[in-house]
Amino acid sequence: MPFRLYPTVFKRGNKSYKGFVKKWIKSNTPYRPQKRGQAKPMYSTRFGFIDLYTRKERDEVKCPSGYTIGQCLGSLRKNWLGYHAATNDEKSLERVKYYAKRIQNNQKDLGLKTTSFPHLAIYGDVFILNNKKGKRVVFEDHSALKEKQEAFEKWQAENSKKIQEKLQRPDKEKGEAIQTFADDVSPGDMDFVFDLDDDEIVPNLLEPDEQKGEERITMTDDIPFKSKNKN
Repeated sequence: MPFRLYPTVFKRGNKSYKGFVKKWIKSNTPYRPQKRGQAKPMYSTRFGFIDLYTRKERDEVKCPSGYTIGQCLGSLRKNWLGYHAATNDEKSLERVKYYAKRIQNNQKDLGLKTTSFPHLAIYGDVFILNNKKGKRVVFEDHSALKEKQEAFEKWQAENSKKIQEKLQRPDKEKGEAIQTFADDVSPGDMDFVFDLDDDEIVPNLLEPDEQKGEERITMTDDIPFKSKNKN
């Protein structure tokens, strides 16, 4: 069994000195000190190289959203973990899109290049694929596709706004006006009274044509009604 040396502080009376403690471990792999900070350099157009910032500086410098660099990096890491967990579930496509958009928002806030997700129709600045060993296999520039998507979303928002304004615009010459009222009664509190003799509530049933061989068929609805209002 190999052993490792761990630094420690020994105390004898009022004096203290540094030394090492030998501990046996149940492993044959050699000890390698862990690297702190980011594994790959992260260049931000807003803050420069984020790797050069100390932990105190990351907790003090704020992004445009109001959060610090450290908080944004922690949120970015959690969103990547949520994205990879959602991709393993075939039924959670909406969760995958949700985490993909959050990842892009964190990257924009930090001033990093946004990741492209072409399989979700969500384009960013770059498209990167790494193998299981962490080596980069694919690197493509999707900035042109990102601009096209942003232009299409802007046109779609403006076009839908124009359609809504046209539909909701009243014709004053015909005496039309928009009326607004507050609906403060929930559907569960409404009292519905059905009158079979009221033509406004129950429409006239179609009479079957016996000469054409038509007849009236009635079917029972045995499916129970599930209420959406659950206390």
